[in-house]
Amino acid sequence: MMEDNKTIFNYISQVFATYGMILFIFIIFGIMIGDNASGYSSLFELGNQGFSIATLLQLFILAVIISVTQIAFLTDRLIKNLSIFFRNVLFFGTIVITFVTFAILFEWFPIDDVKAWIGFVLSFVVCTAISVTISRLEEQAENKKMEQALNKIKNKK
Repeated sequence: MMEDNKTIFNYISQVFATYGMILFIFIIFGIMIGDNASGYSSLFELGNQGFSIATLLQLFILAVIISVTQIAFLTDRLIKNLSIFFRNVLFFGTIVITFVTFAILFEWFPIDDVKAWIGFVLSFVVCTAISVTISRLEEQAENKKMEQALNKIKNKK
């Protein structure tokens, strides 16, 4: 299996790829709402001028948790006999709990602000939909590549 051939460097690469995507998303948010959120959200305390070291570290820890959760629930490395549906429920549930915990712990926005939670949920749903779409397209491309390789082997016989 392809999963068996992975080394620690593959997982480190996955963490940094996830971190890069998270930063990209937050850069877009920073450009769009950074100045308005300054003083309101710890994430955008520098407005659209950048991110603090604390914010960058929080986002890195988030990337690590996402990657570890992905390995735990979406590969056969740790869990082999659970349906893909329940694996996805566990994965997304853990990610939601992590985001909510971080939002509260690091004061990403006031916890009693309903509009902030609605914005948080909407942005999470949009980012999740984009992520699932990209993963699905990647899976389809990989399956097509495997099918072509299989057809080549069959044609040689």
